[in-house]
Amino acid sequence: MNATKNTFSIKSIFTDFKEITKAGLAISVLFSSVAGYLLGVNEEHPFKWSVLAVLAIGGYCMVGASNAFNQVIEKDIDALMDRTKNRPVPSGRMSPKMALFVASLLTIVGIALLYTINAKSAMFAAISIFLYTSIYTPLKTVTSLSVFVGAFPGRFLLC
Repeated sequence: MNATKNTFSIKSIFTDFKEITKAGLAISVLFSSVAGYLLGVNEEHPFKWSVLAVLAIGGYCMVGASNAFNQVIEKDIDALMDRTKNRPVPSGRMSPKMALFVASLLTIVGIALLYTINAKSAMFAAISIFLYTSIYTPLKTVTSLSVFVGAFPGRFLLC
């Protein structure tokens, strides 16, 4: 057994969190969301730092939750591929139960935060997680049309 699998530190927890939420992907989706918010700023809807911060944090939670759920669902497949075998769940650094807890917590926090902006933002974020985990993820191993289906969750999060 690899001794590093049971070594916990702030750095390793932070690294695993970034990996389970796919931080780079989440930030790229957030960039689009923030750009959309900035494009919508006008006299009727003035810019508010508080809304921007809540959008960024809530949006990261929702994208991160989708990615964490995805990695739990695909843990066995991920363990077989060189590109994904070192992710937290297939490598054993994070249990599937812990990953589900993280994903569920991020979902609850994200929906709650986005609801403070408006109910529609929270609703579209919830729909996005459902589509990503229930339709896109299972289709990935069946058809290349999954890419088309996967575009919808990203679009919903940008609303």
